[in-house]
Amino acid sequence: MRTCAVGRSNKPPGFTLVELAVVLLVLTVFLGLVLPELSSALFRSDLKSSTRRLAGAVAHARNQAMLEGRLWELVLDLDANSFWAAALDESASANLDSIKKRTLAGDVRFMDVKKLPEDTKINGLVSLHFHPKGLAEPAVIHLAGPGDRIQTLSIKAFNGRLAVQEGYVD
Repeated sequence: MRTCAVGRSNKPPGFTLVELAVVLLVLTVFLGLVLPELSSALFRSDLKSSTRRLAGAVAHARNQAMLEGRLWELVLDLDANSFWAAALDESASANLDSIKKRTLAGDVRFMDVKKLPEDTKINGLVSLHFHPKGLAEPAVIHLAGPGDRIQTLSIKAFNGRLAVQEGYVD
């Protein structure tokens, strides 16, 4: 007795080579479009993270100077890509026991620091002072990240506030 062959096929189950090649082509095109954007976002996050860390250190030094009523300094180590904030005592030296060094994230580095009215420095240590009345030494800090990305941090003289801008700004 014969049965109905509806829904049955004599072909073996599976995919053809052409179907697999089309799927692989679509996946390759999709990954080619997504991966550059994803890596770019990862590089940007290191630069933004470093900018936030440095901005936090500037705000901390300024706030502590006003709260404690004494001079604070933010030291930028351009060679080691690190920084720290510390209170200065009467002899104008920092208390080294209370210093917490921080580093820039990933491949982010200091490009240069222009402490007004001095020349631009590209290596060594740069000290920025914050006074008890909220005043600060004006400075422009440039951070460079992977992919030729640059952030500019500007410390204003009269209020010690920080302005952050994309790109290299004098």
